[in-house]
Amino acid sequence: MDDTASSAPDPGRGPSRPIRARDADDLLEVARGLVQHGLVRRLWILLLTPDGTLLPQLQQVDGIPVCPDAYAVLGLRGLLGRIAEPEREIAVVLERPGAARPTPDDWAWHDAVARAARGQALPLRSVLLAHSADVDRMEPDPPPRTLAA
Repeated sequence: MDDTASSAPDPGRGPSRPIRARDADDLLEVARGLVQHGLVRRLWILLLTPDGTLLPQLQQVDGIPVCPDAYAVLGLRGLLGRIAEPEREIAVVLERPGAARPTPDDWAWHDAVARAARGQALPLRSVLLAHSADVDRMEPDPPPRTLAA
């Protein structure tokens, strides 16, 4: 895994106006503006203040494996430890080409991200999936309904 830092672009908002993601819908729109859709396997780590202001330090982790192994999780935990500071939260975008529906490997990454964030006491707002067509929230399917006897 190769992590790089860059400044978040400011899509049409001018240099002095901060990008805000106050709720889940705002966060999804911010991610869509930054990532657009999945081209390669990569994690994007968006740093936010508690009020939803996107901080300019954008972390990208390139070369992630299809399914996270112990080394990937340890590497992610180390990266989060380096960027964790009081009054910061994160959102993570899992980028990969392919269909919109999350795969079991995508869910394994979702779990790995959640565990790595908990290990750093870094509040995790959301894990999003950037696929070939768009960026979507990763939400589990509703539980199957059963017929009452």
